[in-house]
Amino acid sequence: MSVTRVLRRSLAFAAVAVTTGMAMVASAGLTAAQAATAAARPAGLHVTGARIKLLGGSDFTDFSEAPNGSVYYANGSSVYVVTGSSAKLVLTASGTVLAVAANSSGLFVDVGRTVTEYNSARSPIATWTLASSHVPTAAGLYAVRGTLWAWTDYSVDGGSLQYANVYRFATSSATVHRVSRGQAYPGEMAADSGGAYYQAQIRNVSYLVRVTPSGAIHRVRYSGIGLQLVLAGSRVDLLAYHVGRRTSSVYLDSYSQATLAREYSRRASTNDRGIAATGAGLLLLSASCASVACSSAKVSQLSSRSGAAESTLKLADAVALLSGPTAAAITYRHKAYYLVKLAS
Repeated sequence: MSVTRVLRRSLAFAAVAVTTGMAMVASAGLTAAQAATAAARPAGLHVTGARIKLLGGSDFTDFSEAPNGSVYYANGSSVYVVTGSSAKLVLTASGTVLAVAANSSGLFVDVGRTVTEYNSARSPIATWTLASSHVPTAAGLYAVRGTLWAWTDYSVDGGSLQYANVYRFATSSATVHRVSRGQAYPGEMAADSGGAYYQAQIRNVSYLVRVTPSGAIHRVRYSGIGLQLVLAGSRVDLLAYHVGRRTSSVYLDSYSQATLAREYSRRASTNDRGIAATGAGLLLLSASCASVACSSAKVSQLSSRSGAAESTLKLADAVALLSGPTAAAITYRHKAYYLVKLAS
């Protein structure tokens, strides 16, 4: 989980006008009770349901949303799942879990150099070994149908992370392909049916990289220092620092998934903490205080054309957003973490 923004006013105004006009036509034929019910429905981004308390303390290593909306997360050797209105323990791994991922048929868990697949009964049915000269201390895992993508990294003396390795493998094969050795920015990766995308440092030059499911690699120069990378619609969106001679600023940079051609670059705020690609579109988390949990935190739904905010929701104490088929945030209150579902 990591860090993190705003439509042309004319487009926003037009959208409001069209919506208002449609509502007037529709409500003309409604009864008073029906009209009251329609008026009570939230407009724009909003919270759905109650907060769900997350079990397992606070030392979470990874979150991942399955295609059916179930949210898996890890803490130590324990893996939990959030379904419906509660969280529960689903398995205890052989060691500290660095990453989790799920597709429609299985749950995948990374412990060190080993990725294990578990079936619906939580029995292990396959394992893969990720070749690395170092014992990983951080990892990411992405399950896209029958293809798995992973990155692993290590820290020196408990300090900063190094550049990461990237891997590609299929659930139907025991073979693991190492795509990149010691080049990828740790944590800055996302994957879908079109392939995996990440930022890499190659011979002192920074690139945005796409690797297709067949292993073909395409890259373009990208000089931003990525804080977070997500796949939203047909775009690769990065929240990144642009470093100048005297100052550095945060930007939202958008690229075409198919060609890696730049679509737009928009100045962001130093209050912006994270982005997520969700079923409610591209979301941005912002907070103006210095603490991890902030009462002024808000979540904005961003335009796919410009990165501008189309809808904003105040969500006190939100600390992170989750990418996935639905939309969700993590909040921290009274020394406990909660999952909050969102919709638009």
